[in-house]
Amino acid sequence: MEYSRIVVSQFGGPENLKLVVEDKLPEPRANEVRVKVLAAGISFADVLMRGGIHPESWNLGRTPFTPGWDVVGVVDKLGDKVSTWQTGQTVAALPIVGGYSEYVVLSSNNMVPVPPGLDHAEAVSLVLNYITAYQMLHRCAHIKPSESILINGGAAGGVGTALLQLGKLATLKKNVWNGII
Repeated sequence: MEYSRIVVSQFGGPENLKLVVEDKLPEPRANEVRVKVLAAGISFADVLMRGGIHPESWNLGRTPFTPGWDVVGVVDKLGDKVSTWQTGQTVAALPIVGGYSEYVVLSSNNMVPVPPGLDHAEAVSLVLNYITAYQMLHRCAHIKPSESILINGGAAGGVGTALLQLGKLATLKKNVWNGII
């Protein structure tokens, strides 16, 4: 069975994104799961990786590669030794690369279940943006109730929006103005 994926043919602008049709679906190995991607996030990190200027793209070191930092999809096939997931189950993951594809193979340990009834596109918008914002607020800044935070210039993006919302919850403040909580 054929499937499609987007490939960055060389580092640079969007003109370097190419649609590639593969002949054979990737097969999960032991402790892996194949996921049919229903929604993939498109983040600023993906743009930076495509340009070759994000630290993760330095780890790749080469093109071609399939971008796609975060995905929501349905478990399509289980590899050997996988007992925590079932085919048909909706999951979310942060593969960092590979998400701009109809199918992606992931470690069974690197996924979380998506509650039933959530829109796939809305769910994927939460994965990278809200995990990043949560870590910034709680693991880096150690925000405490009644403290204020300033989100300078980034409040219009996905992570900035998540910072505003999670910061409002964390600081128990009711007013948000000009990116200041």
